[in-house]
Amino acid sequence: MTTFLYLQRFANGEPAAMPFDVLISILARHGKLGRGLYDTEITFAAGQTAAGATIIGERTGGALCVGFERPRFDAPLRALVWECMRELGCAVFDDALDMVCTPLHGAPGLPPAIGAACANGVRRIDSAQQLWPEQLEASLPAVPPPGLAYANANRNGPHLQLFDEGDAAANALTIELATRPEACNTATLRVLRNLAARVDAAIGANPGHQPFYRFAHDASSLLFLASAQLGPLAHSATMVSPGPGLSAHRPGFASDREVYASAHAEQARLVAHVHDKYRIALDGSGTSITVLAGLLDKLHVFYMHERSKQPANAAFSSPIATSWAIRAGCYLGSVIASQIGGQWGYVTRGQQRLMVVRTHRARVCHPHLQVLDHIVNGTRDSVARWYAQLAVSDASACARVDDMACRIPRLCAMLLGQDAVADAAGLPLEAQLRRDQLDYSFASLRPLEAWLVQVRQRHSAGKVAAPLLARLVDAAGAYLGEVIRSNTPDPSQWQWMNYDDMVRAHPAFARQRPRARDFLVFLDSVEHTTYPLATVSALLTDARAESLQDYARKLLPQGADGANPLAPGDIEQWPAEPRMDLALDQIRNAVLKWRRAATPADYGTMYADNPGWLGNDSLADIYRRQHLLLERGMVVWASLVQANNALFAEGPHDMPALLAYSLDRHFEARPQALQRVSQELSAYKGKGKDTPAPLQHITTCLANELQRPQDLAVPDMLTRRRVMISAFLAIRKHMPADVMQGAWFPVLTHPDTLCLMIAPRQFWPQELVSAWKGGAMV
Repeated sequence: MTTFLYLQRFANGEPAAMPFDVLISILARHGKLGRGLYDTEITFAAGQTAAGATIIGERTGGALCVGFERPRFDAPLRALVWECMRELGCAVFDDALDMVCTPLHGAPGLPPAIGAACANGVRRIDSAQQLWPEQLEASLPAVPPPGLAYANANRNGPHLQLFDEGDAAANALTIELATRPEACNTATLRVLRNLAARVDAAIGANPGHQPFYRFAHDASSLLFLASAQLGPLAHSATMVSPGPGLSAHRPGFASDREVYASAHAEQARLVAHVHDKYRIALDGSGTSITVLAGLLDKLHVFYMHERSKQPANAAFSSPIATSWAIRAGCYLGSVIASQIGGQWGYVTRGQQRLMVVRTHRARVCHPHLQVLDHIVNGTRDSVARWYAQLAVSDASACARVDDMACRIPRLCAMLLGQDAVADAAGLPLEAQLRRDQLDYSFASLRPLEAWLVQVRQRHSAGKVAAPLLARLVDAAGAYLGEVIRSNTPDPSQWQWMNYDDMVRAHPAFARQRPRARDFLVFLDSVEHTTYPLATVSALLTDARAESLQDYARKLLPQGADGANPLAPGDIEQWPAEPRMDLALDQIRNAVLKWRRAATPADYGTMYADNPGWLGNDSLADIYRRQHLLLERGMVVWASLVQANNALFAEGPHDMPALLAYSLDRHFEARPQALQRVSQELSAYKGKGKDTPAPLQHITTCLANELQRPQDLAVPDMLTRRRVMISAFLAIRKHMPADVMQGAWFPVLTHPDTLCLMIAPRQFWPQELVSAWKGGAMV
């Protein structure tokens, strides 16, 4: 992700000029000044501060903004930013507005939209120690991004333009921008225009490459396109956005068992320390935060006394403040998780990993920073007041006794027999469980299932009490879900969700899935919802139930299960599924019956209206070809290869997607075989030169979401059957619940058009509709 960190001064909600010469004198102490194509730039020592920075403004009118490209959030950047905040009274914020900081003293005049968009709240800073404190963050190994060498107009600047993704086969280079529209103003957009000019120069020096800008927010892409151009660009670039008015999913919070364990160990140390030294009991309740705040008030007095002994403007950092921020932050976070409802985990910012708590209402909290702000700023930033507000705004809909999402690490530890959480009740047949093999790998599901089969046999004989069986379902279900999360490349893809919190956020969910114990907690993602506890429960009661490995294999990327890549014979030997064959026949018969009696008005009810935003996109042709497909189209199975993320949630717009389909009768009873082909193709997306040559033309289309392939044949290295890859427009009104909830589905096709259309849901048998809504077609 190409992150930007901005320094701007505001007055009355609008950008205000900073003294240009003062700013330049500060920056010159930290790097080399130079002139880019259009604006002043600063270059830093290799591997420090940022990849570079652009200063917007001139001596006559003042400086309006400093934009740091790819900030490193290290000590040099901390010193530079704090000096600017202290001397110029400016605010600092990142382009995604995950972090917004203003000086403690003085009126920052921050635009209300920026403050409202910052989910973590605006922090007030009175010490460099508060800016990305290194003791509260963990550094990640640096992964060199792709880049293009070129002759930079700024002789002091870097002669390498960095990108976020590169597809060597297609010579495509992508810059990912998480910029929120609220962070966009004339000055910050000009920073991005300078970036575009540098990219254009790099493309000119490397003919044949195609640049892409992928925006996380559609509104931001429109603001960028509407902003003033600095000069003509010699090469075209492609702008990619999620769709009209939409925002794309980007990696975020990932719950983490090790973070949970570390936090609980640190908070236990704090509880013991406070009891031993002050004879004060911190009992883990919400009211105990008031007691904690009283202790932090005293620490603030001590901190101010320490600071008063330092020279003016010295870079003072208090070790005691840091120590308390760590332990008291862990205590505060643990109370949030248990009493308000949340999970311990981390977020990633640049090359730094931050320990956080995510509430069940999806707010990411930084309890360590809250404690540090209280110690430095005093009662202005009281943790008691902040906690009280959070308890109102983010309280879980789930009763505390039913909140299993916050206890997932504890449930896994119960299965593993860790002493810290074990109790006298235990689990059935514990001696037969091979705990030494439970390492969260895909392979570990086999010994877990072998043990569950033994428990099932004992349970069928009436020898396992219901409460003990319920504990087992909770523990084994939590472990199964964590195996899926642990073997997914993006650890933030899956989030544990309580049933009651899901229903509050999406009331329609209650109609799809009644409240039952096996569904009180489950895994949710942008694309799917899945139920590991229910899977374990089914295995304990039904010998015909799906195996744990088969269940997990459907949710994991190709190769995560250790299986070999797809071979041509796999598709040919795929077992038939009579229920799918029957479902396809039922849909075909329903379509034929409807055609015999359909009136023009009946056709009209099936048509989707063209919203107009597609413009000249070839996919818009579907709106003209609907009648042909409804009147004469053939129904076949198709499987999803990839789709715009907006399709996996409710929304107003039809969206582009890519599917695999076949006219071969072999697939009429085997849509899952088509799904397997789609999975194999998706697994090679972004692999570049590691992609087998016969597949590169398809994976290039996957990487470039603006390409519209039609009837690309899948190479025979995957299957000797004729399977085609085609772009299509997923029309919401044709899908049950208006949402993409299945990995395969029936489509209408006709030789007179390349357009494909999901067969309208009115023709689907009820069993297929239920499977779609219940997440069984994944």
